Order: sequence, then structure tokens, then C-alpha cells
Amino acid sequence: MSAQHINFLLNKLRFTLVLIAFSSIPFASSTFAQGLHSAPIIITGSLITPILRYPLASYRVFHSSPSGKATIIPFQIDEINDTGDFVLDQGSNITSDTGNRIFDAQDELSFMGDDVGPVVEPTIWPTKKPHIVFELRVRHPVKNPMGAQMGAVYVGIYFGGAPELSKKKYVVFNRAEAQVQTSRYRYKFDQKNWLVASNVEVSVNDKEPVQYEKILDSTTFYMKGDLKYFITVEANHRSIESELEAWKSGPIRSIVRVTFHYSLLKLKLELGMFTEISFFSNSVSLPAVMYSPIDGQKSLNAGSGMYYGLAFHDNPSEYAIESNMNPFVPNSPGAAAELLKSGKNFLGNLIGNKPEPMPSNGLYWISLQGKNRTMFFEITPSPELQGTGLAPTFYRENIAASELAIRSNDLISPLGKSPVNVGIWLDATKISDGEHSIGFRLFFENVLAPERLEVFKGLHDWLYEVRRI
Repeated sequence: MSAQHINFLLNKLRFTLVLIAFSSIPFASSTFAQGLHSAPIIITGSLITPILRYPLASYRVFHSSPSGKATIIPFQIDEINDTGDFVLDQGSNITSDTGNRIFDAQDELSFMGDDVGPVVEPTIWPTKKPHIVFELRVRHPVKNPMGAQMGAVYVGIYFGGAPELSKKKYVVFNRAEAQVQTSRYRYKFDQKNWLVASNVEVSVNDKEPVQYEKILDSTTFYMKGDLKYFITVEANHRSIESELEAWKSGPIRSIVRVTFHYSLLKLKLELGMFTEISFFSNSVSLPAVMYSPIDGQKSLNAGSGMYYGLAFHDNPSEYAIESNMNPFVPNSPGAAAELLKSGKNFLGNLIGNKPEPMPSNGLYWISLQGKNRTMFFEITPSPELQGTGLAPTFYRENIAASELAIRSNDLISPLGKSPVNVGIWLDATKISDGEHSIGFRLFFENVLAPERLEVFKGLHDWLYEVRRI
């Protein structure tokens, strides 16, 4: 592997987003008559090794009924190549030829929690019985807030004559319209920069045809590096040029690869960075791998950092908001005074919050519930970053997106001056040099469901057990 290739990998930034199902073609139901929960289940092959090593085309996944009748369910196996990138078959061929079409240890099996059935060995098959059958149990070690503590799917291997795949879909990516559409919401890419959204709409329950209401007017990101004894560098999504390079769209997950570079002082700096954005049924998952060339504690002044911001359509005060993160506090007293003077509920955000964040196993989160909808955002820094003291903080400004419209989404602006009323801030002085990972996930539900919030908080706790039957 060349030094150039290694540098490219060290500088890459991977995200993974997650969403749901659509309406103009057959889509999977979001009911809970059968299922453990409403979230996607993503399992790395190394956790279910007995199932591995067969050609991808030979796999089918079923759930069973209490009477033992097997029903084929939508599933997906996504290949990950030797450099850690998804194998994508649409767009450019940058990774399309890097897979082997075999289910290997680094690859990922995904299906929906809605489709998990009871632990009952199938005896009645829709066509012929698979040549090999594995029982894959999904079990919570304590309690499932939404139902059964354990369920199962049955993974069949066919050496020929495999039945047709399920025609149900949970997510559809429309490249021409730059849009992901699902039964719960529509995500519209900002085509000026594919790294952010121009808007997100959530579906309204019990409406035929499906109707949508805006939940996010836009998303944005910003970063600031105040180098000691040197210049201060600021950038946002408009400072970065991006291109949608490749994608893959399946019944469970759509993956979009975006390459980008950063322009500084009219000089184009090729950072060799890209994102792989994955869309599932009702969540947005962004495991980010990033490389920092400097030690933030030694090289950056206080106030250096980055945020991911949302222009929440409604005033956040109309929602019940909970978090185990501390609120964002501007670094300079002048900035804090400006927030207070402008009436942005700066003190109100501080009142009643815990003096120290109390994450569960390194998981930081914020939830918003109101107007018959639920949003949940989680951040999981790697153990190494937690060891440096990195603790995300959340920003909240109690004004609606309509009032934010006077702030340009193109200008490079800090929190309080940008079109952001809900955001997550990361302190760059806590990030050492080298490669780091941070997990992001964003969930949307078009119902008020506190029990689903509890499920989302505990998704990392589920266990997987395999046996051949």
C-alpha cells in the first residue's frame, strides 16, 4: 500500500446516516404486530461467524410464526472491502470492483427490528427448505421496552433454486431528485454540498396519500481552529466542494459516497476525504473516522471546535427536550453576554442541568418529543476520545426556523449567529493527533413514543446468538 493511499485513508471521514420506507412502490409496514422494535439491526459478520463464507446470492432471511410458518423478509448484506469502504455498485466504479461477493467477517447484515419473529423453528417454508438453516437470535440482556426480550430470524443458504427476494422496501434513494424518501420522512440533499440537507420532512400519520410536514429547514456544520501563535481558520459546509461519487440502494439501506475537499484562501487543499452516508428506516447513523494532524491540547486555543447544527422548523420550546449532555457555553465572556443580551434563553438552558454529563457507556444523547413526533440524536466518542475528556455539549436556541431565516446559511458563522437552533458542539482542544472515531445517530419517528426513546438508548446492548438447525 502506497504512502499516498495510507494518507488518504487516515484523512477520510466516514459518516453513516439512517432512514425508512416510501410509498409509490411496495414498502414494509411499520406496525408492531411482529417485531422487537422499530430500529434497524446492523450486525457485523465477525459477530455471527457460522453464517459466513457463502456467496451473497445464496442467502435468504425469514421470520417464523408461532405455528412455524416461515415468511421471507427484506434484508441486506453490504460488502466492506479490505480498506474499510463499502462496495457500491452505482455511479463511479471507485469501489464496485473491490468486493468478492462472499459474506465475510467485515461485511454487514441488516434487517429491521419490525421483522424479527418469535423463536420458533420453521417447519413450513414458502417454497423449498434451504439447504442450510441458521437460527439468529436477537436478545436484550435486561429488558426490551417495546416488547419481547428475545426474537429470531432464520438465515437460509441455498445452493440453487433460491426463492425470490422480498419486494418490500424500507428506503428509496432517488438520484435525479437528490432525495431519500421513506414512510416516516423525506430527506432532501443540498446539492450545493451533498454533506448537508436542504430540508427534512416527517410523514403525518393516517393520511392517504401520505402527507409530509417539515421538521428541519436545513442542516449545517462549522469548524474553527484557533492555532496558538498563528492564524485562526474557520470553515463550514460552503467552504467545502463536494461530489456525489457512488451509491448503492437496497431494501433496507441506501449508501451514498460523497467526496470533498476544502478551500482555504482560494487554495484548493485536497484532503483526500469522503463520507459514506447510509439511510435506513427511521434513523441516521454516522460513524465518523477522522484524522487530526495536530494535538488539539498543545496546538489550539480554547474555543476551537466544530458543530453539527439543525434548523429545527418549530421553536424547540414547543418540544419536551431531555439530554445527558451539558449545554454549550461560549468560550469568551463577551460571547456569553451577547447570547444573554439577545434573549436566547442562555441562562434557561443552564438551569436544571446536571453539573457533569452522565453518559451511559460513552453514549451522549438528546431527545425532542412534541407535535406527535420524536427525534433522538446520539453521539458516541471512542474510548480514546473519552479518555482525553471529550464530552459533547448541546446548543439550543428557542426560536423557530422562520426567525433564523435572516441568518445566511452560506456565511461561516458560530453558534448564535448561524441558522441553527439545535446543535452539537465538540471541543477540538480535547482531540489529540492521530485517527479517531465518533459515532453519530439520528432517529426520527412520526409518533410520540417514550418507549422507543428507551429502545434507541439501549441499541448497543443487544446480543446476537447463532446456531445451525
